[in-house]
Amino acid sequence: MEPILFNDPVSKRDVQGRENRVSSRKSLTYDEAMKTKCLLPFLAPLCLSLSGCGGAKTPVDVIIMGGQSNMVGCSAYSGLKDEIGSSRYEAFERGMGGVKTSYDCWTKDGVGEYKEQNGSNGKFVNVFLGQGNSDLTFGPEIGMAETWNESRAGKLFLIKYACGASNLLDDWAAPSSGKKTTMYDNFVTYVNAQLQVLENSGYAPTVRLMCWMQGEGDSYPGYYSEYYQQLTYLVKDLRKEFADHEPEEGFAFVDGGISDSPAWAYYKEVNEAKAQYAATSERNVYIDTIAAGLTKDTLQDDNAHYRGQYMVRLGGLFADACEPFLSDVSQ
Repeated sequence: MEPILFNDPVSKRDVQGRENRVSSRKSLTYDEAMKTKCLLPFLAPLCLSLSGCGGAKTPVDVIIMGGQSNMVGCSAYSGLKDEIGSSRYEAFERGMGGVKTSYDCWTKDGVGEYKEQNGSNGKFVNVFLGQGNSDLTFGPEIGMAETWNESRAGKLFLIKYACGASNLLDDWAAPSSGKKTTMYDNFVTYVNAQLQVLENSGYAPTVRLMCWMQGEGDSYPGYYSEYYQQLTYLVKDLRKEFADHEPEEGFAFVDGGISDSPAWAYYKEVNEAKAQYAATSERNVYIDTIAAGLTKDTLQDDNAHYRGQYMVRLGGLFADACEPFLSDVSQ
């Protein structure tokens, strides 16, 4: 029997107004937010499936997703229906239940200050439009879920924690760099909490991959030259953090290149650092997004974030790069 899943189905109506509620309150520390968002799943009855009532746990793959605003998702879907056709759009709007996601989206307000924007309140829900920085935007999860909604139904979960305007050097630097940073710590806390939710619900989660979409905030003097080393620290430390939930060889790392927007002065150098790091292991993949057609001409008027149809394509590129590292479901 297929396990019962959280909030299935979930409508966009469930998240209407969240943006206004979040923006009207004082910014929370991450520990305060996690208490609010994650306490209920741990206190509520967690025997949500037959396999969670003392039987063998159901093996599932997990992809963790981090980065800044193009991972958060700042792509408006207001014109998406005209771009991709009504059939696909309506499927995205209705929600895709084959792949579940838990997401927590933040933005950087200032040096060391962050504000929550949108999230699933510590639950795994269907993938639908409106899981970006507000309920009017979306991120790569749509293209990823479209790819796997049928072929991996019930066998794949996404965990997204990302922060707009964040950079690797100041916000995500790993402990091996000698720094202690908010986004790194929050990412680890959130992922571990969501893995526990899955375990408490009768699953045996394996973190197969990490998808990383970030670098725009480091495309400036004093930052881009540090990118390769900081990325090395990040992946090394995160593979250690989640070792108990990974394959023996560690999770695979899929890294999306940033666009050639004039806003990112040193985009070439950042992308070169990404490609250089990817070349250090067969379990690292660099997605050359510019070569794939996601150029500055595919951005919204803000010159920073992809237009709707191209964000869907970005998600598809991530899915294609991830596929070889996921469990074999052909049998």
